[in-house]
Amino acid sequence: MELSLDRLVSARLRALRAERGLSLDALAKVSGVSRAMISRIERGEASPTAGLLGRLCAGLGADLGWLFQPESETPQDVSRRADQQIWRDPASGYLRRNLTPAGRVRRRA
Repeated sequence: MELSLDRLVSARLRALRAERGLSLDALAKVSGVSRAMISRIERGEASPTAGLLGRLCAGLGADLGWLFQPESETPQDVSRRADQQIWRDPASGYLRRNLTPAGRVRRRA
């Protein structure tokens, strides 16, 4: 069963937050996103903007594109155009194309 994009993003954010050992409050503090909004996103009750996802990923030490990487893809340096994931921010209409697969989570130093 394939997850919808919103569910995929929420599941990955929740899993990465748990992997990092961060509470909702701790992620809110480092990302500048409210605890309530993070909770709504993780439960799939909110569709976050690209800017909001960028702030959450920065707080988690992950690349934004990693959220959209299909599970079946293996990390590569560059994706072929036909294989690039495209995502449109529902609020602003901003279109994002992932040029580099983000199957790797950037580790904090």
